[in-house]
Amino acid sequence: MQERWNGLDLGVILALDSIGPAHWRTRHGDPNMNGRSYGGQLLGQAMMAALMDMPDDRRPTMMQFVFLQGAMPEERIDLRVHDLQAGKRFTSRRVDGSQANGRRVLDAQVTFAKRLDAPEHGAARAHLREEQPESFATLDDVPEHVLEEITRLGGYSRDRKPSIEFRIPQAKRQLDPARMTDTFRFWMRTARPVGPDPRVQAAAFAYLSDWWLNFSSLGMHLRDVGSRGLYIASLNHALWLHRPVRADEWMHVESVSPVAAHGRGFAIASVHDLAGRRIATATQECLMGFVD
Repeated sequence: MQERWNGLDLGVILALDSIGPAHWRTRHGDPNMNGRSYGGQLLGQAMMAALMDMPDDRRPTMMQFVFLQGAMPEERIDLRVHDLQAGKRFTSRRVDGSQANGRRVLDAQVTFAKRLDAPEHGAARAHLREEQPESFATLDDVPEHVLEEITRLGGYSRDRKPSIEFRIPQAKRQLDPARMTDTFRFWMRTARPVGPDPRVQAAAFAYLSDWWLNFSSLGMHLRDVGSRGLYIASLNHALWLHRPVRADEWMHVESVSPVAAHGRGFAIASVHDLAGRRIATATQECLMGFVD
């Protein structure tokens, strides 16, 4: 049995116990509104397991993740790590997560790479340097009647993770059901510093990456759902870390949903730092079905 966690310090929930060679176990569960573990918890803990014992000169560059079944917050997750590749420049590992009675809840592959002397490109978003994230609205600033509408989109509501600072530019427009589009942008960071360890920073970023990512797939349909509402659940998730990330510094996320069909919505998010540099890309496919 593990404790449910609703705290501020992400380092606590990312900490793992060593059970044996390449075998780790979680200490805390982080519940969502549906009584299951928050998807970011699984992402962060799987990333942390993959990073254990990884040489310092190899940083995570990619994670491909499948949510197999809903995880129970009160049950520990056993994370077993398997080496897939150990080359001159790249290392790949697979993480298999299961709970009681061998019930598999996640499957992830993480790739690590040495930093190479190589050409670079990527247009910076200079206008982001002019924004002040602290000046934008929090969920506590959003009018109650707006939040009541958003609650019909599955797990979205005033409920928030105290470990995440979350700010919404132009919240009145972006959260207006009559004006929502296939794009949603926000700023986020951890509520407290997580320390200089790049492993913890990467795992904390994985935790954050699930936060409101698929809202771009859902928001524009709020005016169409009527009284039925939507049931949502994360199906798969991918991260590309183009540069080392600092999860405890402000990051701008712009999520766009190019398609939703046959009960599945797809979102692509670009992540930039305060200097306007692109530091990561995230994608997610989610289940989105009407509730009768």
